[in-house]
Amino acid sequence: MANQNAIPMVPQSAAQGGWKLWLQRGIVGAISLFFMYIVLVMYSQGEPLFAVVMLLFTTAFAYIFLFDRAYVWRYVFSGLAGMMLFIVFPILYTLGIGFTNYSNLHLISFEQAQSYFLNQTYAAEGGSNYDLVLYEDGSDYRIAVENEDTGAAFVATESVPMTHTEQIILELDASEALDLALATLQPAPRNAAILLRSELDQVMLVLPDGTELMKSRLTQFSTTYPLYELNDNGNLVNQQDGSVIRPDFEIGYFVDENGQRLNPGFTVGVGFDNFKRVLTDKGMFDPFVQIFTWTMLFSAFTVVATFIIGVTLASLVQWEPIRGRALYQLLLILPYTLPSFISIMIFKALFNQNFGEINYILESLFGIAPNWNSNPNTTRGMILFVNTWLGYPYMFILCLGMLQSIPKDLYEASGLEGSGMFNNFFRITLPLILKPLLPLLIASFAFNFNNFVLIELLTKGGPIIIGSNPQAGETDLLVNYAYRLAFRGDSQDFALASTISTFIFMIVAVIAFLYLKVAKVEVGIKKH
Repeated sequence: MANQNAIPMVPQSAAQGGWKLWLQRGIVGAISLFFMYIVLVMYSQGEPLFAVVMLLFTTAFAYIFLFDRAYVWRYVFSGLAGMMLFIVFPILYTLGIGFTNYSNLHLISFEQAQSYFLNQTYAAEGGSNYDLVLYEDGSDYRIAVENEDTGAAFVATESVPMTHTEQIILELDASEALDLALATLQPAPRNAAILLRSELDQVMLVLPDGTELMKSRLTQFSTTYPLYELNDNGNLVNQQDGSVIRPDFEIGYFVDENGQRLNPGFTVGVGFDNFKRVLTDKGMFDPFVQIFTWTMLFSAFTVVATFIIGVTLASLVQWEPIRGRALYQLLLILPYTLPSFISIMIFKALFNQNFGEINYILESLFGIAPNWNSNPNTTRGMILFVNTWLGYPYMFILCLGMLQSIPKDLYEASGLEGSGMFNNFFRITLPLILKPLLPLLIASFAFNFNNFVLIELLTKGGPIIIGSNPQAGETDLLVNYAYRLAFRGDSQDFALASTISTFIFMIVAVIAFLYLKVAKVEVGIKKH
């Protein structure tokens, strides 16, 4: 017999009918319809992956909020959706990019690249030519053309600003109303066509019969024809010279009969090529190993140095014979209250080679003026010094709290045995604070492993590693190296940056696992 006192899985208010239930269904239905509209828009824009993800989200949302059997999931749905949207999906998306050739040279899909070539036009010899006339309409311009053979004149139906960089399509008309409108406009100066030649190159004029005109000379527009035509083999045939260009799906380019690549390129899958390049190409592997080693040393040194300074200062200010301990604590914590980017910019000025105060003092006292930005070793030393200064207050605060939790009876008993200050520190203080601090030390290591802001503001990763291809910096961390690959240089290789980011993710995942192990957090699903 079932337990009649068992707690129901669905609250009584949720099981009741009435207008509240129908209102809930109406709201959920309206939101679901809106999400379905987004799915259709994504699919029509050529983003099937995003459309599928949105469709799955919409289905789960509607099922959970419309059916009572899934009521308990309503409490965690928003959290799970947020985790999938902001954590899981970006990771998978970044990983997916690493298996492509996505870069500033391969930004668009094959269909978009093919459409680009099919939209190219040319002015054929013997076609109709139209002389250009420009009229000023305030800060805009009204375009008019006149056929040099028939004398037929046409005027654009609207004025446009000549500040655009994208193609503009203008309808032409020959009505008397436009002729009267032109009577109130002033002709543009003769040199206007020269000054606006780049903007006029992007203008397409459409005659009333649908004929398209493009700029053929400085002050002339001519009828245009499609430059390429798609044949049965999927190749593009040039209508002017009969040459053929074909898509090469291995390199992501259309290539001509001589093997010459034509821009723009398109995105294709390359499998594990990016990962192989990082691990086998000498121009990438050597800098990658060097940057990885520096990243590990930077993170480890920062954690150890800040911990030693933090625990030492915390022990000193806890010493009872010292007066004004509260003031000392306040002064030691002050660097932590200043935004880090301000401190970094101040140190950048202090370490300036020619005008910095640090070199001025060193040269006055010792006759030396280190080049902090050109020598890799001195640059790394500067970075470690600055990061230690920025990080020790955090460790100081943690250690101060830990020390205050240690019973004073332990030190009194140790004093009765004749132990001194150093013996108390290494036998009582350090063992008692190290274990609870260990997870925080690991978290600090993970933070410094991805300390992008410090390197970017202080050195921008410089100086450059000689022989690196693409360029890498001597002081780049892995995260700065990924940023350099993606957003600097002539070739912004987003796929290669995603590959480096994948390596970073795997390393940080190992650190997180160690953190969980140290913190004794059980990870897994217990079998019932």
